[in-house]
Amino acid sequence: MTKTGNFLFFLSFLFCGFFAHAAGTTVQSSVDRNEMGVGDTFTLTVSVVSSDDVNIQDPRIPDLDGFDLLNSWQSTAVAQKLVNTSQGMQFETQRRKEFHYMFNAKRAGTLSMSSFEVVVNGKVFRTQPIVIKVGGQGSGALPKRPSQMPGMPGSDDPFEAMDQAEEEIFNQLLRQRQRLLQQQMGQVPDENYPSGAAGLPEAAFRSLPTNPNEAFFISVEVDKTEVYEGEQVTVNWYIYTRGQMETLDRLKFPSLKGFWKEIIEEVPSIQFSEEVVNGIPWKKALLASHALFPIKPGTAVIDEYKIKSRVRLQAQGMGGFYGRPYEYTKSSSRVDIKVKPLPVEGRPSDFTGAVGQFDIHASVENQTVPVNQPVSLKVRFEGAGNAKLIDLPVLNLPVGLEQYDTKSESKFFKNGRSYKEFEVLVIPRQEGDITIPALSVSMFDPQAKKYYTKSTQPISLKIVNNPNAPVGSSSRMADNGKAAAKPVVVENKLPDPIMAWEPATEASVLYRPWLWAVIYGGISLGLLVKTQREFGWGRRRRTLKELAQKRYKRVDAALSKSDYRKVGVEMTNIFYMVLGEVAGEGGASQEIERLLALMPPSLRRDYGDEIAKTFEIFQTMSFAPEEMLGSLKETSTMKTNVERGKKVVGAVISAVETK
Repeated sequence: MTKTGNFLFFLSFLFCGFFAHAAGTTVQSSVDRNEMGVGDTFTLTVSVVSSDDVNIQDPRIPDLDGFDLLNSWQSTAVAQKLVNTSQGMQFETQRRKEFHYMFNAKRAGTLSMSSFEVVVNGKVFRTQPIVIKVGGQGSGALPKRPSQMPGMPGSDDPFEAMDQAEEEIFNQLLRQRQRLLQQQMGQVPDENYPSGAAGLPEAAFRSLPTNPNEAFFISVEVDKTEVYEGEQVTVNWYIYTRGQMETLDRLKFPSLKGFWKEIIEEVPSIQFSEEVVNGIPWKKALLASHALFPIKPGTAVIDEYKIKSRVRLQAQGMGGFYGRPYEYTKSSSRVDIKVKPLPVEGRPSDFTGAVGQFDIHASVENQTVPVNQPVSLKVRFEGAGNAKLIDLPVLNLPVGLEQYDTKSESKFFKNGRSYKEFEVLVIPRQEGDITIPALSVSMFDPQAKKYYTKSTQPISLKIVNNPNAPVGSSSRMADNGKAAAKPVVVENKLPDPIMAWEPATEASVLYRPWLWAVIYGGISLGLLVKTQREFGWGRRRRTLKELAQKRYKRVDAALSKSDYRKVGVEMTNIFYMVLGEVAGEGGASQEIERLLALMPPSLRRDYGDEIAKTFEIFQTMSFAPEEMLGSLKETSTMKTNVERGKKVVGAVISAVETK
């Protein structure tokens, strides 16, 4: 063939390929092997892939020269993938139907399998012929499973390779965008603290998937199953899947009763990574990582983490396509934690509940303080463990230093360290030098399984005169062996007792009887007037027609201002008032359909349809968006509808009041 012929053939090939793709349907054939011996079997597959739901007829099998047809079967699958369109990245649905034929070779030589014809929506598609090389006598064994099936990643299909490249680029951009969003939201894990996603390499309990056919699996990892009271237990929950997860609902978070819980990580979005378990590849993602501290001895239970998800599983022998989605519910395993009590033997008297490895420090803001001015003493515990459970030990403050108030703050970090800082306000009451003695605290080390003691350094304070303090509010401590100044003794003398009672001049007016009569009479008269107004004593009860006429004035005022919302609300209230009275329900305590059902049958028959239609107009004017009202908000239309409403309401009132 000449260069021109090769070029034209290449153009025709591109045109045919483009036309098949543009039509949304492709048809191709493949074999699991094309070299074998006489009597060996092979499988030929005709694949029809379409983006639409099309009518596919069974292929027409060509003449079989040198082959025998042993068996045939069919399979279907539906998959979705992201493609780049003019409107951006969108999901495209692909439907695949495959026709499988098992043949055996009857004679040696280079044999040819002609084209298969497939009719799709009335159009004929033909596959390429396939050449089979058949050698001497074969073993008659079934072919080995090919490492690359048509349509799977790594196949020679150029369109498939192009789709995979585009999808990989999109996935990389998507991951990069997600990382940027996480950085902006502060969700990127701190590199200084190990993330729970790293797993527990020395976990005492780890549940792993064992059934490769499971849609997904919830794994739990626990670093310890036997601890002391207050000792940290780290637990991670993971999800493993081999399919495509379309939805994920957390049905039940672990309640973790019996533990003090600190969150190490709770991921806002699932991020999968690859992991091979027992030779089977899985996609794995962290759900949550917690630090737990048992609060009492006995058996504490880490209960289930329950997930519901809709998953598409990969169809067997379908070239990497996923089947229809199914919904599954899975739970993690329950894990029992044996909690041992803290040893009683050798427990120091100054033990306050600190379990872990902690350091303790004490400090003040300023060591020179005026008398009677508060000073802040800070005591800080910091180390590995849960410092939030530590209580402030008793402070043995010296004479002249008064403890006033105490507050604390604490924080737990992702690496298992924490701190708790107590701020104690103390007030010096005397001038001179004061020393806050060292603070000694005992703690329990669960790794060494013994108690240990930590101490602070003594703190020296110099209490100086406070010129703003009241006179005589402080005293100076003895200095250089001199006696302290003798305090001034103030004589305490009780006042003389009162032998006779005399009312004060201001209170004498309260003992005049006529004044109380005037006050009570005024109060009674006011209550009578208010009662008459509320209950209408002595007044004629207004008729239903008069009540409606009074409300019509509000409608007319809103109509003059073209306030369509007000018109709709007022007319709706009038309908509720009248129908409520007629139905005996006293207003809008029921829905309008319920009020119509409770009306007398004759009124419902004569006016029911008109009431429902008119009421719907005013209810629309009251609540519907402005763009939906159209001509209803025009003044002329409102006047017509208001007159229509008054007419039907008046007819109902007249029918009721004439009976």
